[in-house]
Amino acid sequence: MPRHYGLIDEVVSVKPFKVKMSWLDLQNNGYEWLACSEKMGFHVSCGRFKVSRKTSINSFNIFSHLVDCERVAREIYQIYPKKGSVWALYNEEALDAEGRNLSVKDKRCYDIVVFLTTYSEMHGMSIGYLEKVDGFKTVFKRREIGSHAVRLLETSDVRLASHQIPSRKLSGDEAPNIFKDCWELDPASLSPDLLTF
Repeated sequence: MPRHYGLIDEVVSVKPFKVKMSWLDLQNNGYEWLACSEKMGFHVSCGRFKVSRKTSINSFNIFSHLVDCERVAREIYQIYPKKGSVWALYNEEALDAEGRNLSVKDKRCYDIVVFLTTYSEMHGMSIGYLEKVDGFKTVFKRREIGSHAVRLLETSDVRLASHQIPSRKLSGDEAPNIFKDCWELDPASLSPDLLTF
């Protein structure tokens, strides 16, 4: 799953591929829940990240996709979900009270969601749950009814964000009766249990 962030400093060459980059490390800013999540080995995908060690990379296979971020200081970048982005959220049933992953084999570890608002420290964020379209492995649609169709997440609930999923919203022109208001998701960012029919 794409879970580490890097900042491309320079494209040295395309053939052969070589870039100079800096890894971005989480800056917890004194948030206790972030520090606890990190200590338990839990990857934190959202927050403020600082530029850390520099390296040269000669394989493009380690890259997944571009991430929207906001530069908030000279070497500090803020990464939070934006409106319209698709993310995998840790399913709360798969976490214990402290936020540790229980890794229950019979339970799905992730919920797939689309963010209906951009993250705000004051207001949190709202999400819409996605579900698979029958007969397709990577096409998802909004869950339209039920108590889990839309949810408001508080600021501390950002810990549930596992990783962003590269996606494209289908226009409906592909098959108007099937794909209207659907997203096609990158299979490399989905857990294997979601790739079955």
